[in-house]
Amino acid sequence: MSIRLRLTLYWALVLAAILFSSAYALSKLFAYEQWRPMDAALLEEADTSADEIAHANLKDAIDIVRRLSLETDVGPHRRAVLITAHRVVADFGDHQDIPPRVSVESGFRGLRMGANRSFRFAIIPLSFQGERAMLLDGIDVRPVRRSIDQLRRALLLTVPMVLLLCVAGGYVLAGRALAPIAAVGQALAAIQPSDLRRRLHAPKVRDEIGRLTETINALLDRLERASAAERRFASDAAHELRTPLAVLRSGLEVALARERSPDQSRIALENAHRDVIKLCKIAEELLMLARLNGETAIDRKPADLAEIVSEVAAAVEPLATAKNIALETAMAEPATVNGSAPHLRRLVINLVDNALKFTPPGGKIEIALGCDDSRGAVLRVSDTGPGIDPAELPMIFERFFRGAHANGDGSGLGLSLCREIARLHGGEISAANRTGGGSEFVVTLPTLPAQSAADQKRRSA
Repeated sequence: MSIRLRLTLYWALVLAAILFSSAYALSKLFAYEQWRPMDAALLEEADTSADEIAHANLKDAIDIVRRLSLETDVGPHRRAVLITAHRVVADFGDHQDIPPRVSVESGFRGLRMGANRSFRFAIIPLSFQGERAMLLDGIDVRPVRRSIDQLRRALLLTVPMVLLLCVAGGYVLAGRALAPIAAVGQALAAIQPSDLRRRLHAPKVRDEIGRLTETINALLDRLERASAAERRFASDAAHELRTPLAVLRSGLEVALARERSPDQSRIALENAHRDVIKLCKIAEELLMLARLNGETAIDRKPADLAEIVSEVAAAVEPLATAKNIALETAMAEPATVNGSAPHLRRLVINLVDNALKFTPPGGKIEIALGCDDSRGAVLRVSDTGPGIDPAELPMIFERFFRGAHANGDGSGLGLSLCREIARLHGGEISAANRTGGGSEFVVTLPTLPAQSAADQKRRSA
């Protein structure tokens, strides 16, 4: 069932409930207003006549009943009956209806319809000549009943017609209200995956449809950027892999072109091995970057970032010593991050490895880890290398980007991996040049409170 039909059905049900309940209440109110003044006048006259009869003799009582049956102020047709437990004392007026059966001994006082429901009787108990009696003062109520019946018939005729017209109008209005959504759907269907540059036409009125159109256009913008990034990624990956593959192929073809000595063959194999290692590293980083881009969530566990930094620093310290580079670490306090320890370890390794590449012998690398109440864990990796060209700063986290100071090693994917890892952990990474020379990379990651970290560690254990 379409939304248009569902809306029309809901509208019909609600409107039917409102109309029929209103019609029922109106008929009841009309009937009440018709009966109320007549009943009040009928009871008042019956009360007055009953009081006179109670103090009159038989002849006068009969005359009072006769006069009461001739009254026309409440209605044109009247019937008055005075009865006791043993006899009918007086009975005058229109005999078209039979008075209701009421026991004199019951002492009932009120209003009752006649047997044929043509007359309405006011019943008043009294004492007449020492015995219990009852005065029944009736009036023809057929005009009132006809008025009430006519109103009910009119309502039964008009309410369904009004309901039908309103439902038809609701169906038309629902179609008009949903027409922009249908237009949006048609426009979206016309956009092909190969051409994400097209956008939906935004309406002039800023209503729900306008906001929906803006949201869809924003989504198309993100899809276009993501698609372009994926195409660029594939192109860059093919380009980066083509060069080392071409070098490897050329070296192998040259080595196989003629007979060589064992030393020459060994040199050719070593060169091929070096190129294969570079290719494997590029492929590994490409695979990891693709996985990180596809992940929307990671298997999170409490990880001590200070412990990870200490392990990485201890692992690279021999390499730094061999290059005559001083490695200093400063960790003020433990910093527990809710995330993936292998991913975080890779982030720290890439940053330290990047610093080792660009720091000359005799230089210094500083690794500092602290905590900020507003930012969480703050990791700083700084070096005394040549720094980063200010024009290159906005691009250093792009895939396969190599700066002017790159020495040809590396794939240009390390910093991209760092950015994706920080993003997956809800953090940020930035780079800047130091005032005294060199560069500094700053990573901020949200941390867990001490008690929460301890609880999660116990649960994971």
